Amino acid sequence: MLSLAETLVAASILATALLSLAQLFALGVSATDAAGRMTQAALLASQKIEDVRASSATALEGGGSDAPASGFRREWSISALPSDPDHVILIEVVVRTRGSTTRMVALRGRNVP
Repeated sequence: MLSLAETLVAASILATALLSLAQLFALGVSATDAAGRMTQAALLASQKIEDVRASSATALEGGGSDAPASGFRREWSISALPSDPDHVILIEVVVRTRGSTTRMVALRGRNVP
């Protein structure tokens, strides 16, 4: 027959194990949420790069910013590539969200007549 002390020790070991498992579950949920935000930010940056690549050469100057989705802030800049300003355009997109920043850079050839 188990004594009261043995039962209390077994219960405390079980409680500690369950508490550790709950903390591990919470950490997994948090990591999954962060990964989802980073994936969404990468998709938003890629979308903006494709929009800029598809636009005409006259619209390829400057930059801007917007909020394409709740909790996300997207900024982009478009400039000539310093090493070849007559032929290549540098497109940089930064997407910020809670706890992370995603940056994408792309190049596009200038439409020279």
